[in-house]
Amino acid sequence: MATLADSIVSSSSRPLSLRMRPDLSARQHRYRGRSYWVLKEPIGLNYFRFHEEEYAILNMLDGHSSLEAIKERFEREFTPQKITYQDLQQFIGMLHRSGLVVSQAAGQGRQLKKRRDDKKKKELIGKFSNVFAIRFRGFDPERLLNWLIPYTGWLFSPAAIIFVLMLGLSALSLVMVQFDEFSSRLPTFHQFFGPSNWLWLAITMGAVKVLHEFGHGLSCKKFGGECHELGAMLLVFTPCLYCNVSDSWMLPNKWQRVFIGAAGMYVEVFLASIATYLWWFSEPGLLNHLCLSMMFICSVSTLVFNGNPLLRFDGYYILMDILEIPNLRQKSTEVLKRWLVQTCLGIEQPENPFLPQGRQWLFALYTIAAVIYRWVVVISIVLFLNQVLEPYGLKIIGRLVAITGLFGLVVQPLWQLWKFFTTPGRIHKVKYKRVAATAALVSTVLAFAMWVPLPFHVECPVEIQPRDAEMVFAGVPGRIVDVNVSAGQQVEAGQVLARMDSIDLYLEIARLEGNYRELQTQLTSLLRQRHDDSRAIAQIGQTQELLASVKEQLDEKQDELNRLEIKAPVAGTVLAPPGRPKQPSGDGRLPTWTGEPFDAANRGAFLEDSDLVCQIGDPQAMEAVLIVNQADVELIKIGNEVEVKIDAIPNLTYTTSIEEIAKNDLKQTSAALSSQMGGQLETKMDKSGASRPIDTSFQARAPMNASGEVMRTGLRGRAKVYPGWQPLSTRFFRFMAKTFHFEL
Repeated sequence: MATLADSIVSSSSRPLSLRMRPDLSARQHRYRGRSYWVLKEPIGLNYFRFHEEEYAILNMLDGHSSLEAIKERFEREFTPQKITYQDLQQFIGMLHRSGLVVSQAAGQGRQLKKRRDDKKKKELIGKFSNVFAIRFRGFDPERLLNWLIPYTGWLFSPAAIIFVLMLGLSALSLVMVQFDEFSSRLPTFHQFFGPSNWLWLAITMGAVKVLHEFGHGLSCKKFGGECHELGAMLLVFTPCLYCNVSDSWMLPNKWQRVFIGAAGMYVEVFLASIATYLWWFSEPGLLNHLCLSMMFICSVSTLVFNGNPLLRFDGYYILMDILEIPNLRQKSTEVLKRWLVQTCLGIEQPENPFLPQGRQWLFALYTIAAVIYRWVVVISIVLFLNQVLEPYGLKIIGRLVAITGLFGLVVQPLWQLWKFFTTPGRIHKVKYKRVAATAALVSTVLAFAMWVPLPFHVECPVEIQPRDAEMVFAGVPGRIVDVNVSAGQQVEAGQVLARMDSIDLYLEIARLEGNYRELQTQLTSLLRQRHDDSRAIAQIGQTQELLASVKEQLDEKQDELNRLEIKAPVAGTVLAPPGRPKQPSGDGRLPTWTGEPFDAANRGAFLEDSDLVCQIGDPQAMEAVLIVNQADVELIKIGNEVEVKIDAIPNLTYTTSIEEIAKNDLKQTSAALSSQMGGQLETKMDKSGASRPIDTSFQARAPMNASGEVMRTGLRGRAKVYPGWQPLSTRFFRFMAKTFHFEL
């Protein structure tokens, strides 16, 4: 019976009906001191890198040579290297699958169709595995780039590069030197990411990304490369372009390839620098707003996406060119996979000469870091979308995005794991002692995460308020005309604090007094007529009731008139209320008072009856009022330790403990804590203008020891409550429940 080796030898003398495609182009490069050949497949725009020996075998495929002839010629040209028929067949099979050779044998159409279908299937799965960057093929921009390059090539000259870098450094220096003023001019989160700004953000992002991609294409043309694909892309659901500059692989100078990879970020640095200066020196308006949007988009996209080598964007390809290791991610993943298979399953791995041989632990670490960072980016995008959409009742969109985004992070790796274990014969190579040791280690880690408690805290926004102070409200609507006290002044009970004026109240009192006199006259007339007119007797009772009603209304208005003098209900120190930030009215009405009601700038300002004008109490007795989300309030108990950080005093941390937890949820919160006013509590404004928490929240109080004059009413910050230790698993489930509103 003939063996496999005999069969191979007997067929090795037959001519191979395979020949190298004539349309392939090749360039010789040097990587790490060795010579390689880079091949370009022009139809699919695919690029391959081969050793000298591999490229020689490809050239030997002329449609007439046999395996035996190729083997003999190879061993003659590359003495003393040897090659087996099996290795030769495997390599030629790889060339055929890659589309680098054509065959004259029958049945090739079916194979080509199957290859195309498999490729489309992989592309479709790839789109679902990364919903934040979906590509759609476009057109060949070669003619457009050839027309543009004479006018834009100077942007990539050494002088222009130095100028752009200096411009970027100067813009960064401006921001750093003027950081306090810079941060004070920034809008709040929901002002910047509100629905009114979504269109402008999308337009700005689209324009930036179009220029970014043209930077890649034009720089590639500048250094002699070609660009045959310019398509559409949905980057975080925003339409923009992408430019395929894979032809840069044909350039022998690696620093030219590095610059082509960085050209998009180079353009964004230029745009961000110009936008910084325009934003800084322009007045609030559309131009100012667009420049801020451009600064944000260019900065975030460069730092989080393009410049980071852990994602497969510009930074990844730049690192790949610098290290001179093509397919860095695939090779790093293969290094980690081989180590895990050999260590955890005990399956011996054959030598792979195409993988990095030195410091393989660094490549494995790169793969782990890339996976973790991808998780961080996806979760951050989901949380960001939740925070943007939640105030408008659109959080369900964020959840759908989360489910779709997790497909590539969870489903695809599980599918690859399933394919690995279901490979025929794979399971029989497993060494069960290694598997048992691995299972024991994994079980220990999971048990640690599930049951071992670790330090835990709950974060929530906090506001400083006087403790046990009497709140003094305006009581009646009116206009401030006189203020007799200031914050920090001692007052006695009944002392006049301020006076208000109300023309509407005076007019109402005059109207009621006129009605009262008219009814008195009418009643007197009816009393005189009652003996002569029987109808007068019936009207007397009705008139007396109207007179009593008007008298009651008049007494109420007189009481309101007296309350135009705001008096101290108790003796103590006048404490300023939480300040009201300046905010233009969105409905066309003029804004009301800002700051504190007793400020000199508010003379003549109108106060509502519910406006808090001041508090009277002990300035040394302050308390931290914590706003705790309902998902966390059940964890907090009276006596739990609290650490308070005040935004205005960032270098100090105050330690206290929970003294009281409200039984009822919070219906209205201080405007200073609202996210719409720069605070950290997500709120919405009701018809009366009051800020109400979006999520059900509860107040908790903790006493504060005032430090001289540093602590004052209305300061806001963050608090950490330490309710006890919790295992990692409990925290994870709580995080998921809080994010997606699942029930625990």
